[in-house]
Amino acid sequence: MYKLINSPIALVGMHCKKTIPAFLITLAIVVMMTSPMGKAAAGGLPAGLTGPAVLDDWGNRFTSLGASVPENALRTQVRTTIAQLAMFDAVNAVLDGPYRPFASKPASAPGASPEAAAISAAYIIALNEFPTKTATIDSAYNASIAVVPASPEAIADGIVVGEAAANAVLAARVGDHRNDPDLEGYTPGSGPGVWIPTPPAFANPQTPFLRFVTPFGYDDPARFRPHAPPALDSRTYTADYNESKDLGRATDTSRTGEQSATALFWSPSASALWSANVRSLASAMDLLTAARFEAIGIAAVTNSLIACWDAKYTYMFWRPVTAIPAGDIDGNSKTEPDPAWTPFIPTPSHPEYPAAHTTVGAGALGFYTVWFETDQFPLAFEGIAGAVRPYTSVAEIHAEEGNARVWGGMHWRNSTEVGTALGSKVGKYTATHLLKRLDD
Repeated sequence: MYKLINSPIALVGMHCKKTIPAFLITLAIVVMMTSPMGKAAAGGLPAGLTGPAVLDDWGNRFTSLGASVPENALRTQVRTTIAQLAMFDAVNAVLDGPYRPFASKPASAPGASPEAAAISAAYIIALNEFPTKTATIDSAYNASIAVVPASPEAIADGIVVGEAAANAVLAARVGDHRNDPDLEGYTPGSGPGVWIPTPPAFANPQTPFLRFVTPFGYDDPARFRPHAPPALDSRTYTADYNESKDLGRATDTSRTGEQSATALFWSPSASALWSANVRSLASAMDLLTAARFEAIGIAAVTNSLIACWDAKYTYMFWRPVTAIPAGDIDGNSKTEPDPAWTPFIPTPSHPEYPAAHTTVGAGALGFYTVWFETDQFPLAFEGIAGAVRPYTSVAEIHAEEGNARVWGGMHWRNSTEVGTALGSKVGKYTATHLLKRLDD
């Protein structure tokens, strides 16, 4: 019924004492007018594709390859992050950027094409990650390289750098658990407070293996693990139960029309939505800056997912859709059951605590806060069905994204707040530890 729009967050100004960099002013205008993701997906590769559009073309190809295998989109998210880091290392090497690489900074011949280097790096990663799609990947690579606006010698030199950068990144990610079985890390449970597969699909849990994947920029998936969810007889749980029971139910609810619209606005996949926004913000940057921005930003999204999944499958906390019909067995006299209760928006197939949307959103916004050196700026966020909502601060988005998950009936309030705190820590840590300046 609804489709995800590849939509930008548009910076339209910054409320801070510092002078606004010229590239940010340009960025705001370009991002509000167009999204390069949509162009690449809809029309294939434009002739002479240059700059950030090269990064997005190949980043989006990973999404398509993952869907065609098929595999869960969260596993593809990890593969895409590897490709983004390889493209950065390749561009950073060719342009002799002042940044620490993720894995290597290969020697580059003078005049080598940075676009060819980025394409070559993504190509090598794609072949490694999707070995059954060699023909498709080769075709895309040949089409990309054919329109690089550089001499044959510059293209050849760029290809060499890209191959070396990609192979170094792949070597650095050996043993990172990204290819573990989907259900690794999941032990079925039951009883009050314990997550079980949820209606209407009662599907297997979504990618519990992700809890073991090595993050990007640090090694321990549990580094930022939050405290346990509240006890079922606590004041916090009681208040959350009754709020979600009322405002999150599908029918006979106190939820307003605007609250319903907000829940739907934020309903697409968090990782897809925020990765698209990272790309959109990079669209007016020069190639090196965009490569670094996208690599760190998408890594922040992925690291936030990993941290969230670590907590989800550690605590295995139940969802409103199973908790509210079972309110008579939770040991809390203030949580009256409703056997017919169903959520406004279908519940995802993974444990409840913490909320993934707020964790991932806060991860991206934590990165933005570090990069732009402020958490106060007007922005326009385009969501489902082309709707656009204006915001003035990071905190405003945190609040609305959390509200959306409660009003949709998928989460408890505390889980959205814990997710926001978790994602903020992960995003800021990623932004300050990954691909740093050489003089930092």
